[in-house]
Amino acid sequence: MAYSINDNCTNCAACVPVCPVDCISEEGDKHVIDADTCIDCGACVPECPVDAIDEP
Repeated sequence: MAYSINDNCTNCAACVPVCPVDCISEEGDKHVIDADTCIDCGACVPECPVDAIDEP
């Protein structure tokens, strides 16, 4: 199971540059994580200023 971004996302994109597999993309007014590409490394979690990333 992969990490996911919840509705707290403010579309700031702080998580995007730290993802080693580029699985985070913008979709509408927030970002999403591609579950098929995510390697569950957790690098994005501490970067999110609004705690919008949920652990698997």
